[in-house]
Amino acid sequence: MYWQVIGTNIRILGSMHLLPANNCGLPAWATQAFEWAEALVLESDPPTILPLLRSPTAVDLQTQLSPVTWARIHDLWPTSSPLPPLKAVRPWAALFLATVLTQRTAAGIEGQFIQWASEQSKPVEFLETAEEVVAAFESAPLLEVHQGLELLASDLSAPQRSLEAMYAAWLRGDLAALYNVAAQSPLFRFEGLRAAVLQRRNQAWAPALSKLLQSPLRTLVAVGALHLHGSGNAIEYLGQHVQLIPPGG
Repeated sequence: MYWQVIGTNIRILGSMHLLPANNCGLPAWATQAFEWAEALVLESDPPTILPLLRSPTAVDLQTQLSPVTWARIHDLWPTSSPLPPLKAVRPWAALFLATVLTQRTAAGIEGQFIQWASEQSKPVEFLETAEEVVAAFESAPLLEVHQGLELLASDLSAPQRSLEAMYAAWLRGDLAALYNVAAQSPLFRFEGLRAAVLQRRNQAWAPALSKLLQSPLRTLVAVGALHLHGSGNAIEYLGQHVQLIPPGG
């Protein structure tokens, strides 16, 4: 889950944005990747996305979901937090946030790398703006978002099991197994939703990634591992030969 772009100073790492709360830490290849890097490039800056989660138009999500699903998602939603009220949030954001609210999590790669980079004065850049993230997610078919919420509400314990299974696959560097687990989740089971979250953004990142190829600095690009597997993955759009880096490399 860690590659060298051949003939460049660029390495690409498949990250996990959140880890299970009872995690055993980052794998050695992830910490080695950070130590190798002189500069970091991540997907986006999450705090900048928070203000954009509120829908600019009236949303009546309650009428678009079954009563049972609405009640279960509503019960998850915090009554006092920086998040918009459930009635005011964009539907895709309701799906993403409700999934996280069912899980017991700890900071993932990005949170830890940003902290370490600050402590060591390593520069951090991002592949996309908050507005670009929102535009990609807004392209997801609304019907599929509703279906995802219904699926999520049918088994609120499933996201935690998925997170733990994905983490186990990530620790051992098994990208295919990680992807297969995620593909059964409400966030990635539906083709249009999956394309909005993954393929559309992968394609949009290609020009920025191409510019990095001439960087004189050892630069680590860390993006969610799901962006690096399957048709239309980020490495495919980059169009460069890569080599898997073994542990300790």
